[in-house]
Amino acid sequence: MGVSGGPDSLALLHYLRGAGYPLLVASFNHHLRPESDADVAHVRKIAEGLGLPFVTDSADVAAYSEANGLSVEEAARELRYRFLFRAAREAGAGAVAVGHTADDQAETMLMHFLRGAGLAGLKGMPPRVILPGFDAEIPLVRPLLGWTRAQTEAYCRENNLPYLTDSTNADTTYFRNKLRHELLPHLRKYNPQIRQTLAKSALALQGDYELLTELVDAAWRQAVTTSENGFVAFDLGRLRQFSPALIRNLFRRAAFNLKPGLRDVDFEALGRASTLKATELAGGLRTVPEGEILYITDDESRLPMDYPQISHQLSVISERLEIGNGWLLTTETLNTGDWSLITDNWSAYFDADLTENRLQLRPFRAGDRFEPLGMPRQTMKLSDLFVNLKIPKRLRKNWLVVCVDEEIAWVPGLRMGHRYRCTDSTRRVLHLRLERRHG
Repeated sequence: MGVSGGPDSLALLHYLRGAGYPLLVASFNHHLRPESDADVAHVRKIAEGLGLPFVTDSADVAAYSEANGLSVEEAARELRYRFLFRAAREAGAGAVAVGHTADDQAETMLMHFLRGAGLAGLKGMPPRVILPGFDAEIPLVRPLLGWTRAQTEAYCRENNLPYLTDSTNADTTYFRNKLRHELLPHLRKYNPQIRQTLAKSALALQGDYELLTELVDAAWRQAVTTSENGFVAFDLGRLRQFSPALIRNLFRRAAFNLKPGLRDVDFEALGRASTLKATELAGGLRTVPEGEILYITDDESRLPMDYPQISHQLSVISERLEIGNGWLLTTETLNTGDWSLITDNWSAYFDADLTENRLQLRPFRAGDRFEPLGMPRQTMKLSDLFVNLKIPKRLRKNWLVVCVDEEIAWVPGLRMGHRYRCTDSTRRVLHLRLERRHG
């Protein structure tokens, strides 16, 4: 169990030992206070006095906070929990126990309320939870959520447990401390039992959250097409059938799946995302709608490249040409009686006498123009075509184009050019087919 040396963790340590639980005492040194080393030594002494095994570790929380763009509180929690779950795993422990109390619960609920959280935040801390970002099997347990801090202090005094007082607990530059020392005392004027009231509300909301979770589970199975490799993909058609509230909860789950270390996702950000438009979400994550798919990711380079991409120029000199990105270009020469009208944008039929031995493949270039089929002597910017057809920006840079020498004759998947089309005078037909090879 995690022991800091404060009254909450010492009370829990003594209580669990008295109940007969086998315990490993784990204390993490955050190096945030001059007395940090002495505090860990104090916990070690208590553990040894009780005949319990003791482990410790440390990290420069302030440096980690700055390097990862986290608040000091968030960085401390992340590093501390990593240590606790690692120690639990190495020891074969069945759970990680921490000394959170009703006071912590009240502060947590108020923090989430003031930051605009939904039910997931307002339900506070559950007594038992799996935190996949730290361990997928070992639960975190909070046996003292029904106790107040005053009760843990009284328990320590009654049992002669010398507890420590963290000097940073009085520093109101930390948001939680500001709530503890300024807001909660003010709220007690309206409700002397505000801490207990908020703790009871958390229990009620946790029941409601269980029901919501069942609904989100069902919607997730319906709407998510992929959840791997650094992104979650949703079927936009399915999402449009859901209420904004359900969409917000789906996106919140996706955010935590992708970024397990997130403390919360802002309600306003979820609201913007529920419009199904591109927007920032949390922790560098953003929503990326493309066609009938909406992705959530923090790195668009991880998203599927389901369209032909090419990084350099190639000459078409064989009947089968591997383009890369899983695409294959095939060519064949037909008699004029053996071809039909184009049925999709992945096939092109050229006058072979105009194109033979001159076909080149290359990626899109800024400023490219071409003459679309059916628009003789009229050119348009290829960039405008991308915009009109809503081609994702990330796919435009290396989009494959087929040229006759330097002139664009076909933009696979989108449009064929006019100049090299088959006409009544065509004697031989060159058929090009681009297809995705799966598996």
